[in-house]
Amino acid sequence: MKRKLQGEAFDLLHAQFGDNALRILPLAKQLNLPMVVSFHGFDASRKLANRSYREGLKDVFDYASAIIVCNTGMADVLPLSEAHRRKVRWVPYGIDIEQFTLDTSVAQPNSFNILHVGRLIEKKGVPDLIRAFAKSTNEVDKMTLHIVGNGKEERECRALVKEFNLESNVVFHGWKSPKEVKELMQQCEVFVLNSRVASNGETEGLPVGLLEAMAMSRAVVSTRHAGIPLAIENEVSGILVDERDTDSLSQQLIRLYHNKELRLAMGKAARAKVENQFTMKKMHESLRDIYAEMANK
Repeated sequence: MKRKLQGEAFDLLHAQFGDNALRILPLAKQLNLPMVVSFHGFDASRKLANRSYREGLKDVFDYASAIIVCNTGMADVLPLSEAHRRKVRWVPYGIDIEQFTLDTSVAQPNSFNILHVGRLIEKKGVPDLIRAFAKSTNEVDKMTLHIVGNGKEERECRALVKEFNLESNVVFHGWKSPKEVKELMQQCEVFVLNSRVASNGETEGLPVGLLEAMAMSRAVVSTRHAGIPLAIENEVSGILVDERDTDSLSQQLIRLYHNKELRLAMGKAARAKVENQFTMKKMHESLRDIYAEMANK
């Protein structure tokens, strides 16, 4: 990497993730290049339990020209001094809203489809989503839960589906391509992301899949977790429940099932929220402004 950088004219280095910044820091110093570092989730949560990582970040923050976070709460958990805090910039994730747009010409299915997209790992809360869904089907049996993704909790999830006799109501799709995910979003009424703090401390940053579903004008249900409330204004652009509150999650799924007007209104507000704040264009503009500012210091 050093030889490649020495052969080119670079104005700065941008390290994605805190652990990468630790590896790149000596090179940035040697080449006398300003460095920007971005944090995304696990590097500002689970990894902070490692003392050497935390101590190393202080050196990164001393040298970095800018510290980018994808949600505002990250600045409260990173080991930042007052001087470091003045370097923090919030740059929310952005998506291509032209790609993620609901095609109203496509006929919608008669069934009520709920969609989850994400790895089957602890911080995604899929086992509790299945428990909440099971409670919902006790009152409304015409629901189908579509689970996209795989991971170490898949066996537990499948066992729960069998335990609750939900084999005809839950579909495990495994990994799907972005195109296939978009098609599933087109066919769903509700998108659910049941995120929570994992037992090892790992958290989300700002889930991109949630933003994509919002851009598709879908009613979204998620949790008061990490950067999610920055995207979802409760009862306006979606619904928020507390982490691990399966009763509330179940009640909200039933509520949305019975209220098509609410689903449509929230979907419209969700699309507007993404258009106003979470587009790829806005993200790129923010990064360009930061690069220009730091390179000219």
